[in-house]
Amino acid sequence: MFDRRSLSVWKFLAAAWGGVLAVMLATRLLFPTSSADVGTSRVMITTLAAAIATGWGLWMAVLAFRRLDEFQQEAGKFAWYWGGAIGLGVSGVGYAFIGLGGLHWLDPAHFHLGKDLFRAFQIGYLLGVGCPFLGFLVARLYWTAAKR
Repeated sequence: MFDRRSLSVWKFLAAAWGGVLAVMLATRLLFPTSSADVGTSRVMITTLAAAIATGWGLWMAVLAFRRLDEFQQEAGKFAWYWGGAIGLGVSGVGYAFIGLGGLHWLDPAHFHLGKDLFRAFQIGYLLGVGCPFLGFLVARLYWTAAKR
């Protein structure tokens, strides 16, 4: 059975997902054409919507985290730190396999090779690995400055 505290956590998480989906779906309604149609307004408005959705999701996550008791907060931090670190480390294996053409080797008809395709994959992977690392550095610097 849910107690009052855990119910409010789930409400914040539902509000986070609902808000993010609403903002991002609104941009799809505004620009119903295919994603291959790249225009300045489409790129700028969708990027702004992604920033708003990210801010909303983060704010709701902070509110949900504050509603957790100390044990649940520590469990979440442990899981994100170790689970995230292990997941990022293991993703290097997938990066090497895909980057060296492993998907093409598995299914040549659907996965093509090429310098531009690899560059796009490389940038996408580095965003997924680099952003969490930069977030860690900022949080660590904040923690060090705040606890002195």
